[in-house]
Amino acid sequence: MKNKVIARSIGGAILALVMASMIGCGTNTPTSALKDNVQHAPSGNKPEEVKTTIASSPLESWVGEYEFSEYAPPDQNRFYRISIYKEDKSYYATIDIDGFQTMERLQAQVEGDGKAIKIIFNKYLPDNLWEPYSPGDVLLRLEKTDSALNTFWEKIHPMLKDDRESGKTYFEAAARSS
Repeated sequence: MKNKVIARSIGGAILALVMASMIGCGTNTPTSALKDNVQHAPSGNKPEEVKTTIASSPLESWVGEYEFSEYAPPDQNRFYRISIYKEDKSYYATIDIDGFQTMERLQAQVEGDGKAIKIIFNKYLPDNLWEPYSPGDVLLRLEKTDSALNTFWEKIHPMLKDDRESGKTYFEAAARSS
């Protein structure tokens, strides 16, 4: 108990020094950054005490690479790669589909939450060969369950008929290199 009181006192003193140095240097805290990225929640120790936490989007859990591939004998392959990333305050995906007579390069908007997303066509990227999509078309949806990442095909369809059933696991998170 005594250690908690000392730690809290030291933390308060450090915060006071930082604030005093900011005021002394004429530095203003950007209030827009605070409004966009900070939530205040009571810490539970004292009603008047406020704990600062960084707010994060539920879409943050989707950032990364996802892959799926198909093979049809004797020599037809198709490789799908979805890269989800954040730019400014929005989430986007680049989609590369390569294979037999196929080379698609797409950029899409990502909408949804931590459990399910829609990937919505935005524009074609350089080296794209075909242009069957219009802005706003839902290309596909992904949904996380406890044990799988399920795909729901929309405008994008797999090459093989056996892979066209929606609600099954096709895409997997790509291995990350260190």
